Amino acid sequence: MPVFNTYPRLETLTGDEVLVLADSSGHQTVTATASQLAGAPAVSQPSGAFYQDKGARISRFADRVLIGDAAANPGLSDREAASKNEWLSQTMGATSIGPWALQDAQCASVAQFGNSAFVAASRTSDAKTAPDTLGFQPSTIGVASWGVADDTSAPTTTTAYAYYGEAWRLAGVNYQPTFVMELEAVNFGGLAIGQSTPYAPNVGGGVYGIQLGAGGGQTTDTSDAAAGVVFVSNPNAWQVGIVFGATALSGTNGTDNGYASALSLARNHALEWHTPEVVSGVSGGNVGAFVRSTVTERSKGVRQDFVDNGILFSNIEGQTLFSVASAVAPNNTLQVQPGAGTQAAGLYVQSGENGSSNLGLFPEEGGQLQISSPVTNAAGTLPATVGGGFLHISVNGTDYRIPLMTPEQTGG
Repeated sequence: MPVFNTYPRLETLTGDEVLVLADSSGHQTVTATASQLAGAPAVSQPSGAFYQDKGARISRFADRVLIGDAAANPGLSDREAASKNEWLSQTMGATSIGPWALQDAQCASVAQFGNSAFVAASRTSDAKTAPDTLGFQPSTIGVASWGVADDTSAPTTTTAYAYYGEAWRLAGVNYQPTFVMELEAVNFGGLAIGQSTPYAPNVGGGVYGIQLGAGGGQTTDTSDAAAGVVFVSNPNAWQVGIVFGATALSGTNGTDNGYASALSLARNHALEWHTPEVVSGVSGGNVGAFVRSTVTERSKGVRQDFVDNGILFSNIEGQTLFSVASAVAPNNTLQVQPGAGTQAAGLYVQSGENGSSNLGLFPEEGGQLQISSPVTNAAGTLPATVGGGFLHISVNGTDYRIPLMTPEQTGG
């Protein structure tokens, strides 16, 4: 037998190697495999360092790590054979998409007791003192992930995702909702000083649910991103795109007379509606309609309010400029139409079944119906005949006729 400490050293372990150990009392010799030893609870004391060359002790796992119920997965290349033992693969295996999640996972944690499978946390007070250890002040990030698209072949089926998640609602689950993600902003510090606006989105002390940035802070060689948020069907659709809870926004509970801003845009930002036209092989590239504001100052602003039985168009202070009234069952409508060429712009009545073809102009009591028009042949003699017939009008419910003279009859 070789002298102690002169045995040949193995470069790698399979886990089946047998080690001779003493029990906790130190009186009995026992044996255990290397894999049993690796699976024993590990307890180490912090070194106080972060880098290995500064004294930190770093554990390394070059291949795969399976934690919790995922440890029951044998990690085989045969997906069907590897997906029989842990509940996530069993659940996914019963669907059309199959048990793919653990098959390509470098590290997987599957909870055994309905608990959190993974928890991460970081705090800024530690980052403040970190330069002594790290040599720089880090960003305080609970979870950071990167999906790097570096496959330049075309065509290709590779796609990069920095984060991907699914929430499954199985048949019969009807009492509680299911969330793909919930992000909670918890503010213990009182209201922030200042206001988030399109021109100053972040304020000191502000707490924000989601911030979508483009560029990652890079200073060269980057371009604009395509879109901030995109809704797609895969293959199912969303019944509603975005919902704001009635009490979710400060300023109103959805039943009072308050006001809350659900969407805040800068000048020239628009809401667009695209057409299904195909132009140069691209579907939907044409804009068929949009709404935007080009107002430069509040004092020059306007607003539109939908109220019971009507629409109000007002200045920014809420003083009504004009309104459009609604009706329960209108059968004749008013059309505002521009003119083209010699056609006059005008108001047109479109009467429906049993509707009225009349056009009414109704000043307030004591008011006047005022018209600005050129005047010719003032104090001229009234002709004996009416060349243009009579215009029918009704004033306060009484019918009248206004004689219409030709230009020649009135002197030009």
